[in-house]
Amino acid sequence: MNCIKKFFAATLALAASIYATDRVYLAPFSMVGLNEDFGIAAEKLMNAYIDDNGRYVLVNHSEDDSVKVGDRESINQKAIEKNCTKFIMAEFTRLGENVITSFKLYDINNENVVWSDRLKAKNPDDFDPIIQRVARNIGTTKKATNDDDIYSVTEQETKKPRKKGVTSYWGGKIVGSLPLNPSEAKMDAGLGFFVLYDARDLLFGFDWTMSNLGESNDKPTLIDLTLSAFYPFTSSNISPFAGGGLSYSWRYTYYNTYRYGYDEDNEFEANGLSLQLGGGVIFNRASRVMFILQATYFIDFFETPFIVESEKGKTVQISKKNHYMNGFKFGLGLAIGF
Repeated sequence: MNCIKKFFAATLALAASIYATDRVYLAPFSMVGLNEDFGIAAEKLMNAYIDDNGRYVLVNHSEDDSVKVGDRESINQKAIEKNCTKFIMAEFTRLGENVITSFKLYDINNENVVWSDRLKAKNPDDFDPIIQRVARNIGTTKKATNDDDIYSVTEQETKKPRKKGVTSYWGGKIVGSLPLNPSEAKMDAGLGFFVLYDARDLLFGFDWTMSNLGESNDKPTLIDLTLSAFYPFTSSNISPFAGGGLSYSWRYTYYNTYRYGYDEDNEFEANGLSLQLGGGVIFNRASRVMFILQATYFIDFFETPFIVESEKGKTVQISKKNHYMNGFKFGLGLAIGF
């Protein structure tokens, strides 16, 4: 029985050691060319964000520690005294108008860096997002620097353009409509123009589209003026998005009877509201020239007249029936940003 108890106790101790949160000693930040108050504020931010993350238990330095700023050996010794397994060193160096921030994570008694990164701050307002990224990624396989994020507020050394605030795109697109009710599946081509406002966390669109151009006895011409809002799933250069909008739509059905020995033109019009649901992908979102690929499903809230022909002997009877249209719309667009 004693052997079994010891076995379970050893198992629990092993599990606790595996899942125990590391204690990390936070050394005083080194401030070169900056007011020391910035260092105190940065340390408090680091403590708050690492605590929110929950991956480490942060042990802050105190005035009694007597560690030298930037002295790895004295910091290592103090981390051991406080039962920590790791320690963090940070340095903020002002160069002209910019501040270079450097963060390093060490294991105790090990000169090799476990994790490190450097970011450039344009002004003190950049310190907060920098420390947020560091706290979120320190000790992982990821860097705080993310070149895929086109909304990076830190002026990092990267060739990719950055964006702040709202950006508008104006452009045109090729569209296709595939009504499912009441027609058989048959793609109709068309054209469109659109304006897209990129507000980082949301995309707002206004577009005009027209499909099934020309005169046809088979299907109505579809014209839509649409206001929409979409949620982009990333802030990277290639951003998928999803959402929907509301359209004011016109449906024109043209009919000509010249095939039956007399020439008579008829045109029927219907208009009303239509719901648009869908999504797509924006390519080159960080640049001035943007491409967009989009697919939506539309549902009309009004009836559209369709011409129905039926033969009885040698006589062709023509009648009109109304249907609530629905189906798919596709678009491929090119736009210029302003």
